[in-house]
Amino acid sequence: MTPRPPILPVLHVGFHKSGSTTIQGALFARHPDIACLGEPNEDPVAFAAIRGIADSCHRVERKRVVFEPDKCRALWRQAMDSVPDGKVPVFSKEALTQYEHYQTPDDRRMADRLREVVGPARIVIVVRHQIKLIESLYLFHAKGARYEAPEHWLRARNEGPLRMYSYHLMTRPFIENFGRENVVIVPFEQLRNDPEGFSARICTFIGVDPERGAQLMQRERRNQRISNRYLVYSKIRKASGLYVGLGHLVPKSIRDKVNGFLMGGDDAKVRFPREWIEQTENYYREDNRRLAAEWNLPLQEYGYPL
Repeated sequence: MTPRPPILPVLHVGFHKSGSTTIQGALFARHPDIACLGEPNEDPVAFAAIRGIADSCHRVERKRVVFEPDKCRALWRQAMDSVPDGKVPVFSKEALTQYEHYQTPDDRRMADRLREVVGPARIVIVVRHQIKLIESLYLFHAKGARYEAPEHWLRARNEGPLRMYSYHLMTRPFIENFGRENVVIVPFEQLRNDPEGFSARICTFIGVDPERGAQLMQRERRNQRISNRYLVYSKIRKASGLYVGLGHLVPKSIRDKVNGFLMGGDDAKVRFPREWIEQTENYYREDNRRLAAEWNLPLQEYGYPL
């Protein structure tokens, strides 16, 4: 029997739109060997410690706060003291790898300050095919009255947020701070194709029962993509200037039927300009090659630009 690794706190840091809701709700919140301190129900003390770090890394100076390592460490120790003996503390917050906290993809501040506050820890990182991630992000933002045509949405973000998914660059500061042996990088596509194997890999890495983890992830898929019907409805709402949803205008019995219809049917699909896709794939290609080679990840199998 393989001995369990020593208990270290676990930080699941990202990336967003890469199955985080499913991992947090189905695995971290329900596994009996895990003390879940992050999403979906954050421990307020642990959250305060991590928020102090994140806010000190904000890319916008007027929103940035002074980093107070002693205060953050004291809060983190308080949160760790509340964890039952034998349980692995897991703090999941995919915002820790979001654009708002980084000046460039290789910005070290977040990883350096997490290490300074948390100390030794295990780092879980889930990556996703960049074009698919951006498609999912667009559909998340295009709901209801927020709808924007794809080309307009891309144009507003192309030189900023959509250039942050250089996974090899972004993960290096975490590896250098916490040690390669304490970092795992898993493709989101494995969650889609083999959720039990995906879960077992993470559970084995963090030191909890992988069989129980695999059971918890069976047939789990949360935060599903909006339907094509809802996307069309959102486009119509925006074009008509209807900023109040239909749910506020009709009785509940009718609203429920309408919502059921709008949420049903095929998943929404988005068509980005071919030229933009080619440019974006070229932008990420070399970084993906390095990630695949260094971590022996089957990115080619999943269609990543290489």
